[in-house]
Amino acid sequence: MPSTVLPAGVSRWRVAVLAAVAAVLVGLATLTDEPVGPVFAAMGLLTLVYMAAGAVDTVREHPAFPLASAVYTTFLFAGGYVSGALSNLLWAVLAVLSAFGVVVEAYNYRHGTSYLRLDFE
Repeated sequence: MPSTVLPAGVSRWRVAVLAAVAAVLVGLATLTDEPVGPVFAAMGLLTLVYMAAGAVDTVREHPAFPLASAVYTTFLFAGGYVSGALSNLLWAVLAVLSAFGVVVEAYNYRHGTSYLRLDFE
């Protein structure tokens, strides 16, 4: 059913999730006694931009979207590693695995394949 508020081709559910995540990030930033570090601010902004872009159908359907998704995930995990939050070893392992995913998705994008991609459809 088309939405009267959102333009055609924009997922209202993804916009709702984006709004919820934005509310949580704003709540975390305002309710904490400590200042928000630049790495966490960049990670939050990167997440919001990625989710906003992913709410648009034409962006999600573009062949480069899985590659952009892998790059986003790598930046997110690398930011977690740089921030020193939780276990640095965990963040480092996840960043390296995500970087491997970027290589795989770059190959898939260039050759029009879908190797090592989980497809639940």
